[in-house]
Amino acid sequence: MSTIITSTLYSPHLKLDWNYDIYLPDQVNSQQKYPLLLMLHGLYGNHTNFLDTNRIDSKSILDNLMRNAKKKIIVAFIDGFNSFYINSLYGFKMETAIMQDLLPYLIQQYPISTKIGIGGISMGGYGASRLVLKYPQIFSAAFLISPAVWNIKHIPQFIHNSIHTFQDEQNSWSENFYNKIYPTTYLSPISNKVNFYIESSKTDDVVPIKDVIYFAQKVSSNHNHVQLTTDSFGAHEWNYWQKAIVPAYTWMIDQLEQKKGVIN
Repeated sequence: MSTIITSTLYSPHLKLDWNYDIYLPDQVNSQQKYPLLLMLHGLYGNHTNFLDTNRIDSKSILDNLMRNAKKKIIVAFIDGFNSFYINSLYGFKMETAIMQDLLPYLIQQYPISTKIGIGGISMGGYGASRLVLKYPQIFSAAFLISPAVWNIKHIPQFIHNSIHTFQDEQNSWSENFYNKIYPTTYLSPISNKVNFYIESSKTDDVVPIKDVIYFAQKVSSNHNHVQLTTDSFGAHEWNYWQKAIVPAYTWMIDQLEQKKGVIN
């Protein structure tokens, strides 16, 4: 029977006890190493979102998929707060915490191999896209659902008003900082080995589908393999994500059986 473990680790870079959940598949052999999927939640969320049966019942979904595929992976669900999973100039150094605190800790604590994927929804999709392109030697694949990969001109006003992750010394929201660290900044001959699964809705009224398509095309132009699905149903909310997560998990389980990264 699979297990969900809720725990914390101390993060020197965040300077706090950091909550996470980890999914261990049925009959884990401690002498064997398993691929890891790191899951990133959306804005205003937390590490429990993907395990809430009223939102996404990841445990049941993963149990069924792994039983059918006869493959096993470990999945970690972390707290990203409202960080967009970056190193904010005046806030959390979330990117560094993930790479230097979280991943080494998980690899030490659990039977994890060097095959590591990353996935996320909305803000988490932004974070997953950026981290996989910046650290292709660590992550081999990413899935993005309704990723918040806005063109700078299409960022909603509520983000400008209430989110200070991209602030600089002069502005609570810095367009220069946003553009400087935008995920496609990290496209290169090295990052083109990572594969992408991207799914979003044409009726999403938070992240325009044209921004998602442009992002996918930009990544494809770097010779990355990109599987893009644009749906004609759903919005930027959990009912849509419940449906979209199943093919995304399916794709990732298959990817992690084929790809390999290297932890230095």
